[in-house]
Amino acid sequence: MHRTTRIKITELNPHLMCALCGGYFIDATTIVECLHSFCKTCIVRYLETNKYCPMCDVQVHKTRPLLSIRSDKTLQDIVYKLVPGLFKDEMKRRRDFYAAYPIAEGEHQPRGPPLALAVPPPTPQPLPPSAPAVPNGSNEDRGEVSEQDKGNLTDDEIVSLSIEFYEGSREEKKGTVENGDLEKEKRSGVRFLRCPAAMTVMHLAKFLRNKMDVPSKYKVEVLYEDEPLKEYYTLMDIAYIYPWRR
Repeated sequence: MHRTTRIKITELNPHLMCALCGGYFIDATTIVECLHSFCKTCIVRYLETNKYCPMCDVQVHKTRPLLSIRSDKTLQDIVYKLVPGLFKDEMKRRRDFYAAYPIAEGEHQPRGPPLALAVPPPTPQPLPPSAPAVPNGSNEDRGEVSEQDKGNLTDDEIVSLSIEFYEGSREEKKGTVENGDLEKEKRSGVRFLRCPAAMTVMHLAKFLRNKMDVPSKYKVEVLYEDEPLKEYYTLMDIAYIYPWRR
């Protein structure tokens, strides 16, 4: 059986950071010829004066290099999930930008820090007088998407989870009732607990032991459906590993 190894986020940084600005990917964009990724703002500005990949010198396109780059939403979702607070900070930057420049059509966004807002959305085409106004970019472009809407969790976010007693077989259940635990058997069956997303399975097991007065000779094990969970898993890990919806 393969051993599970925990690694630090710093060990993954080479795969999560832009080689042009040195910051974590924002609007990750990948060159289709070599699959190297960069921030959208960084690679677009770079290709204005260069036709080769900044990492491997592969020619992107002879005349129109922007045709050979693609938005990499999968990579960007991974970065947001792995780097605590990055998505929240980026959304705040975008809201601040649009608050400071409410009419951004036709204006060029100034260069910002490594994690700054990406290139503003293109100017919409003029509409007939009778047509409704077109919003300036998507909700995410304007920073109006919350971490909950995006499906991201933060360490300090409060998570509500249901706790049920695991009954291995009917025979075990019958033996429990015969041993005088009838009152405990009349429980509701499902309990809900609110705790931070950074809480580990180990701490959850300790809490249940103390709450339920479980004797020390018994082992408290936490399962997701029928699968035992690693003690070092956090609730945030479980939400990402298993099919979990809000």
